[in-house]
Amino acid sequence: MTDQSDLITRYTTRADEFRNLMEFRVQEVLLVASHYDTFVLEEDGQLTELLLEEYRHLALSLRFTPHISPTTSATEALHLIESEARNFQMVVASPRLPDMNVGEFARRVKELRPDISFCVLAAHAWNLPELDNLRDSGNVDFLFLWQGHVKALVAMIKQVEDHRNAEKDVLGGGVQVIILVEDEVRYYSAYLPHIYTEVTRQTGRLMAEGLNLSHRLLRIRARPKILLAQNYEEAWDLFEKYRDNVLGLITDVRFPVGGQLVDNAGLDLARKVREQVPDLALLVQSTNKVHKEVCNELGAMFLHKRSSHMLDELAHFIIDHFGFGDFVFKDSNGNEVARARDLREMIRALHEVPEESIRHHAMRNHFSSWLKARTEFELASLVRPRQVDDFTSIQEMRQFLIVSITDYLRQIQRQVIIDYKTETFDEYVAFAKIGSGSLGGKGRGLAFVQKLLTKEWHDRPDVDIDVPQTVAVASDIFEEFLAENGMRRLPREVDALTDEEIHRRFRSGRFNHERRTELAGFLEELNEPLAIRSSSILEDSLYQPFAGVYATVMLPNNHPSLDVRLAQVLEAIKLVYASTFLKAARDYLVGTPHRIEEERMAVLLQRLVGSQHGDLFYPTLSGLASSYNFYPFGEMSPEDGVAQVALGLGKSVVEGFEAFRFCPRYPDVLPQFSSVKDTLRTAQRRFYALDMLRNDIISTMPPDSNLPHIDVGEAVKHGGADMLLSSYIRDDDAIVLGKDPRGTPIVTFAPLLKGHSYPLPEILQLVLQMAHAAMECPVEIEFALQAGEGGVGRPVLNLLQVRPLMVEQISGDVDVDIGESKNTIVYSEDALGHGRRMSVADLVIVSPKRIDRSSTRQVATAVERVNRIIAEEGREYILIGPGRWGSQDPWLGMPVKWSQISAARAIVETDFPDLEVEPSYGSHFFQNITCFGIAYMTVHDSRGLGHVNWDWLDQQPSTSEELDGVVRHLRLDNPVHVLVDGKARKGVVRSE
Repeated sequence: MTDQSDLITRYTTRADEFRNLMEFRVQEVLLVASHYDTFVLEEDGQLTELLLEEYRHLALSLRFTPHISPTTSATEALHLIESEARNFQMVVASPRLPDMNVGEFARRVKELRPDISFCVLAAHAWNLPELDNLRDSGNVDFLFLWQGHVKALVAMIKQVEDHRNAEKDVLGGGVQVIILVEDEVRYYSAYLPHIYTEVTRQTGRLMAEGLNLSHRLLRIRARPKILLAQNYEEAWDLFEKYRDNVLGLITDVRFPVGGQLVDNAGLDLARKVREQVPDLALLVQSTNKVHKEVCNELGAMFLHKRSSHMLDELAHFIIDHFGFGDFVFKDSNGNEVARARDLREMIRALHEVPEESIRHHAMRNHFSSWLKARTEFELASLVRPRQVDDFTSIQEMRQFLIVSITDYLRQIQRQVIIDYKTETFDEYVAFAKIGSGSLGGKGRGLAFVQKLLTKEWHDRPDVDIDVPQTVAVASDIFEEFLAENGMRRLPREVDALTDEEIHRRFRSGRFNHERRTELAGFLEELNEPLAIRSSSILEDSLYQPFAGVYATVMLPNNHPSLDVRLAQVLEAIKLVYASTFLKAARDYLVGTPHRIEEERMAVLLQRLVGSQHGDLFYPTLSGLASSYNFYPFGEMSPEDGVAQVALGLGKSVVEGFEAFRFCPRYPDVLPQFSSVKDTLRTAQRRFYALDMLRNDIISTMPPDSNLPHIDVGEAVKHGGADMLLSSYIRDDDAIVLGKDPRGTPIVTFAPLLKGHSYPLPEILQLVLQMAHAAMECPVEIEFALQAGEGGVGRPVLNLLQVRPLMVEQISGDVDVDIGESKNTIVYSEDALGHGRRMSVADLVIVSPKRIDRSSTRQVATAVERVNRIIAEEGREYILIGPGRWGSQDPWLGMPVKWSQISAARAIVETDFPDLEVEPSYGSHFFQNITCFGIAYMTVHDSRGLGHVNWDWLDQQPSTSEELDGVVRHLRLDNPVHVLVDGKARKGVVRSE
């Protein structure tokens, strides 16, 4: 039996050894990315929280919190590294930099500082093929895919630390190792954050059992290293090197061996490892279920990569098999004299605490460390250089701290997101957050543009631009709601539930007392109309906008009872939460690198822009503007941008109803208003508004049932459309600007376009340029303009949303003549998707000759059935049919949701025999087309703009038919080819 004193000696020795563990820490990170990417990482609040998760039990460890120094150009980054102004341990770069190829940037960084870890954080999976060569260059240490959450960056930092510390900590200190073998970036970018989260959580639980400070220190510093290998040789080298300390192996099945992909490499590795260590925990993951039996024979667990609950199973495997807080003021004796939870409490405490306590903490840089841990980097950099000896007295230092923090708070009140508190929330708070989680994509974009306006909108003080007052219910409240209502396993169950059942489960859930109290306090301050908007962590991310996938609810918020208004808001939030799991959202995710269990939903409670006219509430106009125009006209270039506007709420624009389209740079170029006849035909006739009488509980009604579609004559009667009107003088067959008693008012937006009532085109150009420059990519903004009440006061342009716009850049031109030929099935002179080349054997055809426009809803359902069959077979198809696809007006086209045509890789829109319909360029449906890189063609036979060879299509045998041949599925023996020359705006579908 071991002597007790010997155990104590060994424990004390091991504790001393562990004080030297994790010697290398990433403390200074140089982030080379756009302003927007930097804002997402630093202002969303997640980075610091996740980094501190491992250290939050020990204030001593706060000094290791990484500090991020952002810059937007490779040239400036190289200057910072060369100047040695900061001792950077790590460079994180986005793939597309404005002034240098990222590979060249990596090479030059390594030449300057070979010891710096260089990592690339790709925004989208489409970036990955063009970055493949980076992984073999020797200059890039890690390449990660950002999947809508900053945990990817956290995992990247931890990988750098673990690989640098592994040899010393494992071989010298006995720390355990988990080896992950995965060569696909999108998979390990998903795995590693979840592995780190679970390992850190388990370490925290062990720390709570620690016998004393040294024991707790030992346990946190003894966290297992997680080491990524991307081929067989790397994996085996790691295993052999750390054989006695390997806690477990998680491996893919197919990865490179000797530079070539080998189908069963992971199984061979598992066998070899099992021979060496018979009881080692093994997890094999693959997209092919046939490997499960072999894994059983090896005593290894199997994980199916395409499982909807894969990450949950991974977490359970780790659990089953792998075995900060307040500032506390102390006196010189270590006794607590006060504590502060936030900056406001810090100010109050600084007024009261003894001088000896301020001296004690100042001499140890505790103030700056605490501030940096709270991501108050600017304030920390102000406080840190000032030492005790710089002041004539401690009292002077006390005043310096109080004044510095107070001034800082005042400056950021309108520039940053504040934590919601009932007692401090008032009309001056621009953006507040309930909870500590993510704001989600929409929330990030809105907060970013608010900060951008505050800093940069100085050129036009005569024009009011604002962001509506917003309170974000952060993503952790969503997780809290699921947990408290027994729905944590919902991502695993949704495939078996109908949308109605999902809605019912969410409506039956309850928010806890704390959340109800917070929201009641918000509603006591605000009793004006509200928009309750989705803002998931994946929504509006770069190149994956999730446009229109989730719910938005608008409420009058005017009921005399606070309890009723609170109930309405809670029900609306539940509806948004439920939309996370509905079939349309799940089907959309199939075409992305994401999975349903990764999604988290934040909700924005936003003051609705507009004014009340009788029983209706609506803005003067709503619109959508993009800095890139996929379909320029005449002298316009794509970079001139495009805007769409409509009287009333934005539903008319984003869902593809009638809206007015123009180029902000060329507001006089209006082909749709080229004649009096065209103007009368295309002018807006109906608009959306909020019915202020519908102030009942919303649990039993559709989210948009309180948004009537009204004749514009009502707005003319109210005076709500005065800024937008022209008049048609029948006797002269002429249209004149403004309201004329001799004529009939029509909505032409002419007063705005000519700058008479508000310089909208000019302002949109400036805002788009500002946002484009800040994000360093094309952008799209949603906005609403509200005229001054009763003609008094200036109009205010409110920015409701800003998001990156997917503009796929494909190198190389289509070098094939795509003009008409005998093999041409489709020829279009209005095509989107430059450089698109594909071969497809399946076609889904909707016949314009057979369809009745009154049956487009039935056609949409039939297409959905065919789409499901093709998708289940893992195939793709070309969709050809009349009208506007994705239209909300069934008389203008097919009212399909994106999920109903998710397997389409090319869409061809043609004319009805009796109607020519323009594409819906601003709709959410169109944004999904651009996001997924769908080849998109419009054919107008009547105008000679392309043609469809219907005779050839009619001669091909049908695999299946729906609705008496209205919908036909063709599967050709020889695939047809799709080619698009986006520069010439021409496209072709051609047979061999």
